Formats: sequence, structure tokens, C-alpha cells
Amino acid sequence: HWKHGGIVGVFGYGGGVIGRYSDVPEEFPAVAHFHTLRVNQPAGWFYTADALRKICDIWEKHGSGITNF
Repeated sequence: HWKHGGIVGVFGYGGGVIGRYSDVPEEFPAVAHFHTLRVNQPAGWFYTADALRKICDIWEKHGSGITNF
């Protein structure tokens, strides 16, 4: 049971940080709210493994560590 809390991203890109909020926080207080990082791959452009590791390391340190590719 999740509510979408909006997205902070780059216009036209589709990626960014998505806020997620539980609609039953009293039942699941440990995950009452968290954010997901969405990484999109634009057509004709590819991420290197090194770039993906850096993105994931930053999100692990400063965010929830949950990603959506």
C-alpha cells in the first residue's frame, strides 16, 4: 500500500527521485516513507558499469539505496 509522493527529476528524461509513502504507516513504521531513485537510459546512449556504480554508491550513501532502472 503505497502513495506516490511526486517526482523530482529532469524534464523530458523520466528519471529522478520518487517519493513513496505508506498509506498504513502505523502498521509499517520502518517503511512509513522512503524515496526511490529512477534511472532511465535515453535512446542511443548507454551507461558504463563505472557510471552505474557511482550512481548507486551516491544513492546508497545519501538516499534509501533502492533504485529503479
